[in-house]
Amino acid sequence: MDPNDAPHVLLTNDDGIDAPGLRALYDALTEVATVTVIAPDRNRSAVGRSLSYGRTSSESDDFSIDLEADAFTSPVPHADHELGYAVDGTPCDCTIVGVNALEPTPDLVVSGCNSGANLGAYVFSRSGTVSAAMEAAFLGTPSIAVSMDTLGMESELEPEDFAHAGEIAAALVEGSPGTGLFDRVDYLNVNVPRPDVDDDGFELTRPTEVYEMDAALEDGQFQLTNRLWQQMANRDIPDPEDTDRHALLEGQISVSPMRVPYDVVQTDAVRTILDDIL
Repeated sequence: MDPNDAPHVLLTNDDGIDAPGLRALYDALTEVATVTVIAPDRNRSAVGRSLSYGRTSSESDDFSIDLEADAFTSPVPHADHELGYAVDGTPCDCTIVGVNALEPTPDLVVSGCNSGANLGAYVFSRSGTVSAAMEAAFLGTPSIAVSMDTLGMESELEPEDFAHAGEIAAALVEGSPGTGLFDRVDYLNVNVPRPDVDDDGFELTRPTEVYEMDAALEDGQFQLTNRLWQQMANRDIPDPEDTDRHALLEGQISVSPMRVPYDVVQTDAVRTILDDIL
């Protein structure tokens, strides 16, 4: 990114193009960047890094496989929207389209603002918001995922509720050119406290590894229980001080600088096993 030019930002999300969090980020980012919106046409929360590629859609089943061609092709239907393009697809679909199919190529991808925090290492491959940012990173484009804690909020959220999250996103976008930030970092995972909490600054964090999902068979039905949500509501999460969830519960903006791909562990154990059987 040229520090003298306004960056071109691709804005997407997983809550859908009409979500108030996306509108808030659009309003904030257009003050500091040229913004192109490519977002799902409906809520696609928690779809992770899934793609529509190869699946029939509500509008088309023209997926084609030509084994003699260089690639497989699958349509991603879309419609024009006042903010940009509403895509019948996933957040990762939107990122791939925005990075590769449109001109000019974006300098930065911003995903959000999600209604609900995205915290912890276990969330990253599950969250559509973070997955869109990860997809951009795998494609070589720096990115920022932005989410806001909404746990316990009962009223319907409006764009103004996400205004502070928009300010944080705009500050990061405006401030990053020329700093070398994305020479070492592939994407940022940002979590902002609820709008009724006065945030106490920011903290650079790592994703917590605390994860407490449970399951039981009760009355012939499998039941899943996520204790973390109740612990979040009680504000008694057992996370180390340098983690994202701890910072958020302390009223701080959590910023986790992340890299891809996943780490590979060097071990001789696998080689030993395979040497014995192959």
